[in-house]
Amino acid sequence: MKIFVPSYGRAGQSTTMAKIPSAVIVVPEKQKTEYEVAYPGRVLAIPDDKDGNVAKKRNAVLELVEYGELFWMLDDDLVKADFLKSGPIEDIEQILESVHSTMESGGFDFGGFNVTSDPVKYAEYAPFSLTKPSYQAVCLRRIEGISYDLSLKRFEDMDIFLQYLKHSKMVFRDNRIFLTFLTNKDKATTNQKGGIVGNDLDHEDAKLAILTKWGNLIRVKNGIVAGINSPVGGP
Repeated sequence: MKIFVPSYGRAGQSTTMAKIPSAVIVVPEKQKTEYEVAYPGRVLAIPDDKDGNVAKKRNAVLELVEYGELFWMLDDDLVKADFLKSGPIEDIEQILESVHSTMESGGFDFGGFNVTSDPVKYAEYAPFSLTKPSYQAVCLRRIEGISYDLSLKRFEDMDIFLQYLKHSKMVFRDNRIFLTFLTNKDKATTNQKGGIVGNDLDHEDAKLAILTKWGNLIRVKNGIVAGINSPVGGP
């Protein structure tokens, strides 16, 4: 099982690398040396011209595996993982392995975890979903014709989910588990630098771009992109 962690300008600051021992961090060639100091033997460098924004970087990660291969891609600022009903998960790598194994045996091409940490919103009779999105920690199978859209300035995570769902007609999401990542507020508090982030000033243009591409499949609330209306019926 391969676990890739795209990163930029955060040598020694990736919380994901501390939580997941077998993860490999993917950085531009120009930053390889400083990352290697922080994570010896766990750094994979890509050409500098394949870095620069979220979509480009994630496409470079896709190119690290063979077509048909299933792998994990996680943001570099993972804080913790929890079962919504029973609490903290110590061995996060084990749950990644479990989902990866389930997806391989079930023939799934896209998978991940719940997008809410609110246990009230978790229905115990629906531990898994087959049509719902996952973000920040996603298990992907490299498929010809599917890649991150370079024309989108934001919301590339929504777009890639919809591409996979349109192609495969189902995904796999473990609703029992929620992974917590640092928020922008957290990063300001902890002075975490670097990262590949979007520009909030571009939000309106980005919203129009994703709406132009997917129309009413993108849910907007109070003028803000708020989620996805699944094009496939089901849990």
